[in-house]
Amino acid sequence: MQLDSIEHFVRAGRVVRLGLGVLLITASAAWAAESTPLGSIFTCTVNGKTFSGDRPPQECANTDMRELNRDGSVRRVLARPPTQDELRARALEAKKRLEEEDKQLAQRRRDKSLLEAYASEEEIEAARAKSLESATQSMVRAKARIDNLNGERKKLDDEAEFYKKRVLPDQIKRSFVSNQQEVSQAEKILNEASIETKRINERFDAEKKRFRELLVQGARPVQRNPETDILLDPRFQGK
Repeated sequence: MQLDSIEHFVRAGRVVRLGLGVLLITASAAWAAESTPLGSIFTCTVNGKTFSGDRPPQECANTDMRELNRDGSVRRVLARPPTQDELRARALEAKKRLEEEDKQLAQRRRDKSLLEAYASEEEIEAARAKSLESATQSMVRAKARIDNLNGERKKLDDEAEFYKKRVLPDQIKRSFVSNQQEVSQAEKILNEASIETKRINERFDAEKKRFRELLVQGARPVQRNPETDILLDPRFQGK
């Protein structure tokens, strides 16, 4: 059975369970009235005062009530109906359970994908290296650009020394401004690439950690055909 179909039945089952809970609460009062044996006596105590009758007394509507046989023995205890606060608490608890089930289902999906994607920790590291290539190249280029711009800035500083007691030519002023703008742009690229590198490493660190946990728990990677799969792996397609 496909995973989507299984999820459909799981969710349908949860909806049914919630619906049944509401129906049971609603039907309990009706069941108490309709299934009352002949000769029963209903009694409860409210604020120290006892109320009894062959039908549930109105005064017992919000408290536990006992149904007695004619000889005074207890046939059953009818619990009071839940308050709005109790119903709300039950609903919140049901919501919490559903959210936890969704969380566990999402984790099972991620685990399944992880075991399908990698057969070993070495494959995880190979995928990490592949993902880091672009960010690493950007960092190398940005650092080289900054070094070149710093060299140009030193030349500008040396040239400006000749104009200490004179007005600096507009061309040199514009060169200083342009140099600083390009340095700022290169530093921005370097910072973004550094953030991307950190994000990628955190992702693969987490995947590697979870992969180890799954193996310890007895899970195994999905068996694959190396001769076929190598044709599908972009790492070995000359890209």
